[in-house]
Amino acid sequence: MTRGEQSFSQRIKDELSKIPCLDSCCRQVELATAYWAAGKSGPQQIDLSTGHAGFSSRIATLLSEQYGLASDIRSGREFMTIHLTEPGIAQRIHRDIQTVFIDNSPGDISKWSMCCKQALLRSLFLACGSVSEPSSAYHMELAIRRENNSAETLKALLDQMDLHSTLVMRNRYAVIYLREGQFLADYLLMAGAHQSLLTFESLRVEKEMRNSVNRVVNCDSANLQRVADAAARQSELLRTLQSCGLDNLLPLDLKAAAEIRLENPDLTLKELGALINPPLGKSGMNHRLKRFEQLAAELLSREEI
Repeated sequence: MTRGEQSFSQRIKDELSKIPCLDSCCRQVELATAYWAAGKSGPQQIDLSTGHAGFSSRIATLLSEQYGLASDIRSGREFMTIHLTEPGIAQRIHRDIQTVFIDNSPGDISKWSMCCKQALLRSLFLACGSVSEPSSAYHMELAIRRENNSAETLKALLDQMDLHSTLVMRNRYAVIYLREGQFLADYLLMAGAHQSLLTFESLRVEKEMRNSVNRVVNCDSANLQRVADAAARQSELLRTLQSCGLDNLLPLDLKAAAEIRLENPDLTLKELGALINPPLGKSGMNHRLKRFEQLAAELLSREEI
């Protein structure tokens, strides 16, 4: 990635942070998910830190629209922190979080509206998500920074949406991984990141085409090497028989096949077969040269004895 170029994760977050959140239910889900995944809270305060300016502005707007609250955003060297200390607001947000994540359990997400599912996925990625560059790997991770069972709850919700993931511990954090390209594409689609999805799918097709071409080239190279090895082996056998005066012991059809191979080391089996009288197909020429190798090895073995 060149200097000044945005990462794929950054471009996804830029797109998601601009999607309107019009309904109160979706604002509640989005705020609850953000604080559930990445917030720090006490009895009288809640903090949420992010390195994405668009997300901090989005949270401030959602808090204003949902609670009529003016947010205190503190900017540090790397992160911006939304700091809430207004009396009663922490309890209210905690209560709303419990409404979305019922008793710290995932509940049945099939009963959610599509816009609320989208709000959850959107907010979850904005709060704690990252994606590897799709040109190199298919890998999304959601680093859950709360020390409770929120990671298990969020993973269960993803599983209910057929976004199958893996949960592991990294230092003090729980990390949810999505490792397959199709799950990553489904996540972007369901979160509403349509432009990022088109970019991802384009890069995925390009990568798979490149891999397919490489496989074909490697296969062709391996085939060419096998042909060259066989030609060298068979030619060397005939030369050895000739030097020992044993080539006249070969049946005429095998001797003719070996001589044509010796004279035309670069031709394919099909091309060699066309030079035989009467002509042979690829399979027939291959069979004849294999019989030649077997008999030549037997003749040379007797000569050594």
